Amino acid sequence: MSDHSEFQNHSHSSSDFEPAGMQDTSFDVLEFRLQDLENRIQHLKANAPLPWPSSREKIFDAALDLRVKVDAVRWMLRVSKHLSGPARDRVILTIANSLAQLEKAVEPAVRAA
Repeated sequence: MSDHSEFQNHSHSSSDFEPAGMQDTSFDVLEFRLQDLENRIQHLKANAPLPWPSSREKIFDAALDLRVKVDAVRWMLRVSKHLSGPARDRVILTIANSLAQLEKAVEPAVRAA
C-alpha cells in the first residue's frame, strides 16, 4: 500500500489553494501540515468554560472549534491509511481541502493572538 496518492483537484481555483493539477498528498506532508496547524492553534485562548448542557446560553469558542476540526482531520487521515483505491483518493482530497481551509482560517486568528 503506497503512502502517496496523486489526483487532480479542480474543486477550488482560488489562489489560496495549490494550482489545479497534481498536489503532493503524501501522508508525511499531510501530517506535517496537520502538526503545524496544531502548533499554531495551541496558543489560541479559549473562552470561559462551557456552560452546563442544561443552560440555554450558547457560547461559540473559535479556538475550540478549530481544535475540534483539526482533530477530525487527524482522524480522517488515520482512517485513510486503511483505505485503498478511489475511496482513499476521495478521503485524501477531502483532507487536503480541509487542511487548506483550516490553514486559511487559522492565519487571522494566530495574528490576532
